[in-house]
Amino acid sequence: MIKLISLLREILEGTNKAPQGVINFGNGKVLVGDNHEDPIELSQDLIDMIVKASKSNGYYGEGKGIEHNKGVMSSEVYKALVDAGAMDKGSWDKLIEIPKEEKYTYLATLFSNPSENKRLPTLMKKVKKGDTIFSLLSRTFDDYTEPGLGLSAKDLEKFLKEIGQEGVDFLALSKQPVTTKNLQSFLDKGENLMWGNKKGIITLPDGTKVHYNKYSTNAGKMAKRETDIRDNWLINKAGPGVYFVGSGHLKSIENMKGGKPVIDGSKIDTASTAKTE
Repeated sequence: MIKLISLLREILEGTNKAPQGVINFGNGKVLVGDNHEDPIELSQDLIDMIVKASKSNGYYGEGKGIEHNKGVMSSEVYKALVDAGAMDKGSWDKLIEIPKEEKYTYLATLFSNPSENKRLPTLMKKVKKGDTIFSLLSRTFDDYTEPGLGLSAKDLEKFLKEIGQEGVDFLALSKQPVTTKNLQSFLDKGENLMWGNKKGIITLPDGTKVHYNKYSTNAGKMAKRETDIRDNWLINKAGPGVYFVGSGHLKSIENMKGGKPVIDGSKIDTASTAKTE
C-alpha cells in the first residue's frame, strides 16, 4: 500500500507542472506563460498537449515575436514544436485591432522590461544633436511600442501627462536633454511606477515602499488599460493555436469574463516573472 501511494505521488508530481502557467481553452487553443528570460518548465503531459494544439494551427509569440524571447527559445517545449514541424505564425500582438482612442495606451510598453528589451542602448543609437527625451521618443515609436499605430507627439504628450503623479512629472522630465544618465533615470522612474521591482515593490516619490498593484499608480492604471485590450483579445478573438504570453497575463485572464483556470502558475509574479506583461 505504501509503495502504491508512493508510485501515485510520483505520477501526480509529473503531471500538470507549469510554474509560469498554462491555460487550455479547449478546441486547440492554449496559452503558455513565460517570463521572457528563463526556459519554460513544463511536464511532459502539457508539452504533448501543446504540440498537439500547434500541429494544425501553429504557434504565436508576443511583442516582436518568439525570436526575441530567449526564455521561449531556450525551452524544451519550443524544441518540441520545431521537431513536430509546427509553424511559427509570428506575433499575436500584430493581430489585435486596437480601438483608435486607446492606441496611445500602448506607449506603456516604453517601460515594460526595458533592460531585457535593451531599451536604453536602442534609443541612444537614434539620438540627434539637440534632442530632448520627448523629441527622441516622438521620433522612435516603432522602437519601443507596437509598430504602425500611427502615433503622434500629441499622443505622447497625453500619455506622459496621464501617467504623472505628485512628485513625478513625466512630461517635464521628458523636456530634459538626452544623455545616458537622464534617459536611464526617466526609464527607471516609469518602470518603477508602472510595474514595481522584481519583488513586486513600488517606491513612491516620497520614498514610501508599497506592494505593487495595477491600480496604485497612474502609470499602473495606464498599463492595465493596455493589457486589458490584449487580454480580452486572447480570450474572445484569438483562434485555435498556441500562444506564448507573459505569465502575468494568465493570472489576469483567469479572473476575466470568459477566462479559464491557470494550470499550476506557482511562480507567476515571483522573482523574474514579476513584470511579464
